[in-house]
Amino acid sequence: MIRSSLVLLSLIGLIIAGPKSQALDNFEIEAGGFWSLVDRVDLLDPRIETNVLGAYGALWWNQTWGLRGALHRVPADHVDKAPNDQLQVDFQHRLQSPVSNSYLSAGLGWEKNRFGSQGSLSGLRLSAGGRAHLAGVVSVYGNAGWSPNLKHLGTRQDVSTISVETGLVIEPMPFISLRAAYRYHLTDYTDSVTGHDRREVTDGFRFGGGIHW
Repeated sequence: MIRSSLVLLSLIGLIIAGPKSQALDNFEIEAGGFWSLVDRVDLLDPRIETNVLGAYGALWWNQTWGLRGALHRVPADHVDKAPNDQLQVDFQHRLQSPVSNSYLSAGLGWEKNRFGSQGSLSGLRLSAGGRAHLAGVVSVYGNAGWSPNLKHLGTRQDVSTISVETGLVIEPMPFISLRAAYRYHLTDYTDSVTGHDRREVTDGFRFGGGIHW
């Protein structure tokens, strides 16, 4: 199954890259999906393991300006107070790019967290990222984001989030990217009923891959 998927992704990459025009020469594009088994825990509830599925994508122009996005989806019946859907979109600028696959970046974005049937919260997000080539086809990367004010939802007051992801990118063949990473997502808020500060964490290792050109 994995081998067949890699072959299919290779064919897709070749098809896309074949008719590539000069107008696209300055663009770097990557898209893929992932699976992870995460732990979800808050201050009052026990640790719960559950599956997460998601997707990611990035578009860079001239190795300078970029648009990055990610979707993380947990089955709604596997969470209580924590968000089950997280959508993040960042507009970033590369602060340093000595080579095409090594850089530091920072920017502004938008984040939306859905809390099951209770509704969702969204707001501005500060983000930073980076990537460094290690050796051969292996690179290390990191992404971080902070949404300081997502306002209120139900009994949650003054909601804020922090997310950090770091891992390895392996490119075993042209147009194919494989990823192995660890992701940590924290949600802070004040419970309006008790007045207590609450903290909910979703963290775990993730594995995925996609195509790039």
